[in-house]
Amino acid sequence: MKFPITFRGGLAAIWLLSCTSTVNAHTWIDELRLIASNGTYVGAPGYMRSYIPRTDPNPQDNTYIVPPNNGDNAILPTQPMCLATQTVGSQTPDYPALVAAPQDNVALRYEENGHVTLFGTNPGKPAGRGTVFVYGTKQSLNSDTYLGIHRVWNTEGTGGDQRGKLIATRPFDDGQCFQVNKSPVSMGRVAQFNYPPGDGGDNLCQTDILIPADAGTSGTYTLYWVWEWPTLDKSGAIALNQSYTACMDITMTANAVPAAGSFDASQVTGDTLESAAVEVQLSSQFLVNPTALPSLTADNMPSTSVTASEEIFVPASTPLSGFLPITTGGPAATTPPIFSQNATSSCSNIHHSSHIDHNNHIDYRNQLDFSYSSNIYGSSPCNANIHGNIHGSSFCFNTRRSRWFCHNHRHRGQRS
Repeated sequence: MKFPITFRGGLAAIWLLSCTSTVNAHTWIDELRLIASNGTYVGAPGYMRSYIPRTDPNPQDNTYIVPPNNGDNAILPTQPMCLATQTVGSQTPDYPALVAAPQDNVALRYEENGHVTLFGTNPGKPAGRGTVFVYGTKQSLNSDTYLGIHRVWNTEGTGGDQRGKLIATRPFDDGQCFQVNKSPVSMGRVAQFNYPPGDGGDNLCQTDILIPADAGTSGTYTLYWVWEWPTLDKSGAIALNQSYTACMDITMTANAVPAAGSFDASQVTGDTLESAAVEVQLSSQFLVNPTALPSLTADNMPSTSVTASEEIFVPASTPLSGFLPITTGGPAATTPPIFSQNATSSCSNIHHSSHIDHNNHIDYRNQLDFSYSSNIYGSSPCNANIHGNIHGSSFCFNTRRSRWFCHNHRHRGQRS
């Protein structure tokens, strides 16, 4: 059995040696941890199906994107919910499933990979840096499909084929996580949480969920983690479908985590930050209205030239005071559109690149107060800078993962 994951020292060095871009990388569940009532991780960690550790030469093969990165923006009814290798009960040797009991709190931990701290590299991405949905079932099938479950299974368990239910919604940004870099968000959180200077490691994000009471005390209970992260146009419509999923089985037991008192907020700082849950997630399972559409956020608006069939890159990071989810109120909305056109944009721009054109001059201006949009329960006022004039240009590029194809000063956008 492996030790709990930490992204300090040695593993950070392995990442550097692997030359993997942390901006181009995407997200999967690195580990599952039991949470005691005081907010501390306890017990042995568990792992998602067929987990590839980050010490492996190809950890990015954990990534599962919906729809596939092949230029098609349509999500087909046959699109599987899980990566092909993540079949029911498949566990990598030494990386077992988590053992948990009904009503245990569990943290699903993941790297933010710059989508929180370097969010400005992806203009038009939604509030909360996207929304995480977690579905649970005792009857997982290898034939489960994305469209048969996502935004179909509901909190009552009466949606779709009624084999499972929605058990949690969260903003992707949990308000505590960060990749260590020079962005205002990263440096602000390092200071906010008194993170040890020169530590060299990132603080993982987490989706904290409560195992339902009806999950049983034997067999397995399956979780489907869905990160909905589309690109929106200036009207708020979906210009580019983009979601990521991770599938994991939990071995159920009757032995619940013992009570350990009330939440201890003093541990959410310094060295203990990496082993502390997010308090607000332990008190509410639905921090995001599960029926609401993805919505624009004032600190990351799309370019004025972006339409429903366009997406461009702005190589900048915008200061942000942090995402503070509120748990009351919130309007309902209809299911978002599934089909839209392929993204196209000028070849003078790129999307999701870690290579910044330092000839660019970015003038931040027009400071204002804003609130997060309606897909978050309530609103979270904060002060942010928005983009002013942007000068200069970058370039098109082609990598194995990002695959931007440029020709005749135009390129067909494919998801990074």
